[in-house]
Amino acid sequence: MKMNRILYLLVLALTALTSCEERPDELDNSLKVGNILLDDNTVISPLGYDKDRHSAIGVIFYANVDTVLVVGTKEIGKYIYSDSVGTIPNVINDYTSLCGTENTAAIMSSEFNSPAVEIVKQYQSNVAGWAVPSAGEWKALANNIAIVRKSMALAGGDDFLQEQYLSSSQDGTTAETTENFYYSVCPMNGFVTSVHKNKMTRLRAILRIR
Repeated sequence: MKMNRILYLLVLALTALTSCEERPDELDNSLKVGNILLDDNTVISPLGYDKDRHSAIGVIFYANVDTVLVVGTKEIGKYIYSDSVGTIPNVINDYTSLCGTENTAAIMSSEFNSPAVEIVKQYQSNVAGWAVPSAGEWKALANNIAIVRKSMALAGGDDFLQEQYLSSSQDGTTAETTENFYYSVCPMNGFVTSVHKNKMTRLRAILRIR
């Protein structure tokens, strides 16, 4: 009898431990790099993502106290920066600032037509506010590319290519470069180069959620 009771207590203890390990509330669903943004505007750990129950729209690639940035799960295609050359006012023209949201707003409020911005503003999502990444945001993504790619694969998103991607940052080196060129960045390695504004370049949307 005593032995049966001991075995019973051991089974209860093991069951409790297993239950604790499997509880969803033990998952880290905080705003951290690699976690997945769902279409209901909630964030989930890749460990808790279930493709049959969840619909991912992006992966967090940068997070600190004041700023959390998400990259969309879908490749958008190739687009040009603008259909005419000229310096667009109020765009932050470097490759360090995390300012895609501000740059996109500045381009939209200018007299210039940007096919890249237009297509990003039509990005299909239940969550609004998508923008063309700044060069600095692309470089921030490159710093965490291994983590982001792993989560992107789990979420069923498109992988990044070994190509240059369009940013919303004009090349601010000189007045002439600002007028004619923008920075493109390869998210796989962070390489930055200058591209003419009428050259088509690969595009992906980002979202600031804090």
